[in-house]
Amino acid sequence: MINIVCNIDDTYVDFCKLMLLGLFKNNPDEEFTVYVIETQIKESANKKIKELESTFRVDIVFCEVPYSFIENYPIKEQDHLSLAAYLRIFISDLLPQTVDKVLYLDCDLLIMDSIADLWNIDLEEFAVAAVEERPPFDVESPRTLGYPESYSYFNSGVMLINLKYWRKLQLSKACQEYISENFDKIELHDQDVLNALLYDKKKLLPIRWNLMDFFLFTKLDIQKRRLNDLCAAFEKPAIVHFTGRRKPWVHNCDSPFRKRYVQLAREYNCHVVPVAVSAHYYIRYYWYLFLRACKLKRKKVLTASDINQIITDPQKSLILLNNKTR
Repeated sequence: MINIVCNIDDTYVDFCKLMLLGLFKNNPDEEFTVYVIETQIKESANKKIKELESTFRVDIVFCEVPYSFIENYPIKEQDHLSLAAYLRIFISDLLPQTVDKVLYLDCDLLIMDSIADLWNIDLEEFAVAAVEERPPFDVESPRTLGYPESYSYFNSGVMLINLKYWRKLQLSKACQEYISENFDKIELHDQDVLNALLYDKKKLLPIRWNLMDFFLFTKLDIQKRRLNDLCAAFEKPAIVHFTGRRKPWVHNCDSPFRKRYVQLAREYNCHVVPVAVSAHYYIRYYWYLFLRACKLKRKKVLTASDINQIITDPQKSLILLNNKTR
């Protein structure tokens, strides 16, 4: 039995359902219990997720958190995240005491492979296992949040959680106290809080378990020690994370994995994706295919002009790539 937890408000119900569909499709031999931490959800919305029980080997349990618990937590205006992100900090209090281990999954994920190997990772000595973020988080976040700069910063969108450890730390209480005392320092919501409190209690995971958008399409000053890890994730991604504002359900999403997301939505008749796709998306998509074929180790993604040149004249691509990468 694999225990999953996710958190939603009324705006993320359909996306949560599609994320779970990808999970179940790629793990047909597994049995799941899914704990959905929610706030301000309509009964009709709950039914959309609950109906998955009739098709897959899953029990779905809803855990409600009153909105008053999080309504005064810090969040920036026009942020692409909602206050529901803070629901993660209550996981150890809300789930049954008999549950010692759980896999937290954000709603903006695309599950593309079995998670059995991830679930079976030994967490005995750690509070959490997660994928390390990219620069500048590894430098700026420790300074801002108040922990040693020798420790890295992790993304909280995919977390394997040792609930026994969280309960031992009384983490929910510690998170609330940290928010109260460091209100003005918090930029990335619960993720900042969890990093501040668990910086020396985490196990870092391979990138394939949380392949975030910025690993593909931003100027990437990734450390040399992570290049092989990135290439392995690029070759066989297990969990793709659509970080940032350009989610796969909006028109301006240019992720190369948006096509797979759309295919999954259509397969299960989930109406979460707009029909129109920009030309820029196709450029990104074919660029991704090219990189995967080359198994490219690179420092920076090329400009749009560079990408167009590669597509129109592949013979020049190796010269161009050699000039742009380490």
